[in-house]
Amino acid sequence: MSHINEHEKARTGRLSAAKPIMKKVTKAGATKGAIAMGWSVFLAIVVVLILGIIVVTMFFMIFSGDDGGSEQRHWGGDISSLGKNEIPSKFIKVYKAAEKKYGVPWNLLAAHHRVETHFSTITPMISPVGAEGHMQFMPCTWVGWGHSTCDGLGKGNIPESEKTKPKVIERYGGFGVDGNGDGKADPWNIKDAIFAAAKILKANGAADGQLREAVFAYNHDDRYVSEVLGFADRYVQGYVEVGGAGDYSGVEVVDVGRKWIKNSTYVWGGGRNQADIKAGRFDCSSFVHWAFKQVDVNLGMLGMTTTFTLKELGKPVPPNKMKPGDLVFFDTNGIDGHVGIYAGDGKFIGAQSSTGVAFADMSTGYWKNHFNGRVRRIE
Repeated sequence: MSHINEHEKARTGRLSAAKPIMKKVTKAGATKGAIAMGWSVFLAIVVVLILGIIVVTMFFMIFSGDDGGSEQRHWGGDISSLGKNEIPSKFIKVYKAAEKKYGVPWNLLAAHHRVETHFSTITPMISPVGAEGHMQFMPCTWVGWGHSTCDGLGKGNIPESEKTKPKVIERYGGFGVDGNGDGKADPWNIKDAIFAAAKILKANGAADGQLREAVFAYNHDDRYVSEVLGFADRYVQGYVEVGGAGDYSGVEVVDVGRKWIKNSTYVWGGGRNQADIKAGRFDCSSFVHWAFKQVDVNLGMLGMTTTFTLKELGKPVPPNKMKPGDLVFFDTNGIDGHVGIYAGDGKFIGAQSSTGVAFADMSTGYWKNHFNGRVRRIE
């Protein structure tokens, strides 16, 4: 028994000694396995992220060719025929003086004036919430939000005697301006009001090209922004308002789009489903696709149609040989960033970002400068 016990003790001792070794081996194996598993998970995450980036990049490549922003708008420059007919001439020199001082396009100021008070013709020029004067400034924006009575929407309770004092405005950080140099900054004086509007638009980026952001800062309403930018676009050369039976081109693919003039909205990536089409929501390439479909010409898969696919269709035509119905391309948001259908007489019809479907003049101004000479004839 004693021998057996000693043998068993020796065996048990060996087994016991082996346990730490096994634990070390097991622990090391587990660590290596965890590291291997960790690297696998890490690599899987990296692959997913790379694929995600590729998908997003492809999406933007597909749609980046369409008109997507302020680059296509007409800023500054000569007044359009619509502008001459609508804007009182006495205000033009005020807008342009403000543009010279603050760098804000004169037609943007005219558009604000049009939307805010219809060129100072509304009576009274005081809004229900307290905005006042030619350009509808809230008193606290005019005098400054540092004033002790300013809160909420900005009506405040500022004494009339303080509202027009430049030193008071400077103290409280307001945007009121003495534009005519009479020693007062008065929102009821047209030059003061226009200069103040230019000042606040400049402060929010309008002079640096951040037009949509600046207009939104003026009034936090997307519909207001679209309305102001739309009028600004129309007030300079490059916008042509076309109407009446005498203007029909006689080319069906051009004329079918007339139903959407003043009855459509530009939506980047829009016009690729029936709901959008029914509501008149197009971007430049989807409108072209729609127009040709109306005359039984298929320009490819609607969901994949962009300026980049359209420029490969049909055959190239020299600009001096183009005819109504040809596709014309413009370098706006990049090369071939916009497309329209030539309508004859130097005009084209297309879905523009500020107007929706409309005719525009490519023989002068913005569109002449951005026409890249690419013409494709679909046969």
